[in-house]
Amino acid sequence: MTTATHLPPPVNHVFVDFENVHKVDLAVIGSKAVSFTLLVGLRQTKLDVSLVEKLFEHAVSVQLVRLTSAGRNALDFTLAYYVGRAVAADPTGHFYIISRDTGYDPLIAHLRSRNISADRHGNFEALPFVGHAKAATPATPTTTRKAKPQPQPKSAPDGLGERENRVLDHFRKPSATRPRTQDTLVRFLVGYFGRKITEADALSLVETLGQAGHVVIGDKGKVIYHLETK
Repeated sequence: MTTATHLPPPVNHVFVDFENVHKVDLAVIGSKAVSFTLLVGLRQTKLDVSLVEKLFEHAVSVQLVRLTSAGRNALDFTLAYYVGRAVAADPTGHFYIISRDTGYDPLIAHLRSRNISADRHGNFEALPFVGHAKAATPATPTTTRKAKPQPQPKSAPDGLGERENRVLDHFRKPSATRPRTQDTLVRFLVGYFGRKITEADALSLVETLGQAGHVVIGDKGKVIYHLETK
């Protein structure tokens, strides 16, 4: 009688372009059969404490790569290098790039043409192996009391914050100069707010505008603006 052989599940290799996506799902780090590589740009000098703690906690399966020099698409090429190394070491694994930059798509297409499982996702929620627990439904009280209506907070136009709408108002002016790349846009925003925000804050602001559909970061970091009032 032949005994069935149980093979271990394929490893999910996750590579994060932290210059492009700044919100990391900590649940992914340390997940079963996950190899996690976080690539940080030269100018990104601050990491959230909870993220650092998680990286240390699962140091065996985590790799932190911080670039030591700046340059156009420097992080993109570095990320591609680490993906290539991982594919060579584990060709049966699944490879995921977390970035909204479509410049990675030719790499994904090439890997797939070689029968390598590869995908790019703009956020962690799109990862197929991540299960997000639903919030527990509170128990129904034995005595029902009519809840007092609470005033709803007023939201800014487009559901964005004060900074985001201030930037949109500026770029909607006919005379406004709109930076053409993500790097120049970040530097512009730091100067626009009188250097009262960091480059990390500016990157987060760009990400928020992107999620609202007003900014799209395309190939080679090119910025496409959608400034019409919604």
